Amino acid sequence: MTDPILKAVNQIHADKMRPALLKYNECITAIRVEGANTDACALEEIAALEEVERQAKHARELLRAELALRMQEDGVTGFHSENWQATLRQPAQDVRVTDEKALKSARPELWEPQPDKLNRTELKKLAKKEEIPGVVLSNGGAPVLVVSARKDV
Repeated sequence: MTDPILKAVNQIHADKMRPALLKYNECITAIRVEGANTDACALEEIAALEEVERQAKHARELLRAELALRMQEDGVTGFHSENWQATLRQPAQDVRVTDEKALKSARPELWEPQPDKLNRTELKKLAKKEEIPGVVLSNGGAPVLVVSARKDV
């Protein structure tokens, strides 16, 4: 019988991490080629790194769930490795309102008035059209690189 943790790690590696890391390695290899278009390669690498990050987060959560399940099945509430420790704990209790009207009539003191809230969207629209006392439009700051997938590919 295969260890379920080992099976999960192998599956996560094969399905999530390996493909993302292979794409990242392709980008590293491509940018090092003599005469490579380094700008385009850097753009491809950014996308590859974002995919590695997405897959790593997903893999982490899958493995965390698998380890928690294993600990529950084995009745282990905590253990440690060389550098880390794991502890199972019950989540904090939360309250869920099932009938807001009944609650409000029984305990009206639980409702607090909300402070005024500035409608920034509307303010921005107005400030673009006219001068408003106490308001200035900023230049938006330094340019930010936006990376998105091409739709024509």
